[in-house]
Amino acid sequence: MYKIKIILAGLFICFATNLVAQETYIIKGDTLNLQREVKGPLSLFWVKEGLGYRYFVQKGKRMIELRNEDNSQIFKEQLEEITADVKIKAQDVKFVLYSLKHFINRYNAMVQEDYEYNEASDNIKQRIGLFVGLSNNKFTENPHNVLAPVMALEYEFFDPNLAPRHVAFLQLRQSFKQDKYRYSSTQFSLNYRFKALYFSGFDIHIDTELATFLYSEDNIRITDESGEVTAIKEDTGFSFTAPFSFGIGSDIQLTENSFISISYNDFFSIVLDGNGSFPIDFTVGYKYNL
Repeated sequence: MYKIKIILAGLFICFATNLVAQETYIIKGDTLNLQREVKGPLSLFWVKEGLGYRYFVQKGKRMIELRNEDNSQIFKEQLEEITADVKIKAQDVKFVLYSLKHFINRYNAMVQEDYEYNEASDNIKQRIGLFVGLSNNKFTENPHNVLAPVMALEYEFFDPNLAPRHVAFLQLRQSFKQDKYRYSSTQFSLNYRFKALYFSGFDIHIDTELATFLYSEDNIRITDESGEVTAIKEDTGFSFTAPFSFGIGSDIQLTENSFISISYNDFFSIVLDGNGSFPIDFTVGYKYNL
């Protein structure tokens, strides 16, 4: 009985916490369940509608919706007007949650001496992706420049509020043998992604492969002076590298939780030497929010 009471109490606390996080407002005839992100002299609220977000700020009894129709940047004028009692500029504020949150925290800290300036967020987003494609494995011996099929499984995580442009991800990738190219590999890598162009539902990003644990199998042909193959040597083993290789890609949103991802991978490495061939490594994949 005592354990049941503890469980019920825990469920009640979780439920109550959830109720506090959301508040219902009637704004210009719309009834909205807003999520409060910042509480202070100037409070910040948001609500997701479709693939986009609406943001609201409240000062005293005044509640206004920040506007950015057609990328008009009107929200910057609204922020400067509602914070005109202090010297703070909004030119560099972006119409995304982490940037608005940063600005409002700065304002609150200027007008309230004991304000707790806290930008931390535990709202870590996670995605899983599956990719297929073709690669000539530029950093291996591939004399005939054969394109080999590749497949990859990816797990990425990021903070959409504090740092939506920065993503860390793990990737498990398999390269398969071909008739004229007997190389295959299984690699597990740690990577970083920077969203150079970041829009609602679309981004263009740069990927950096930081560290790779690799198992490979290869049949190396040994030739004589005339170029005739005299023997075939099997070369297998594990290796660990920090290649610092770069790629570029794009995620295109299909639904609220799914994306098509297109990537051009490993076109340049700071550490590894190429085999002289032009790098060809393209993958297409599907990502889903967890």
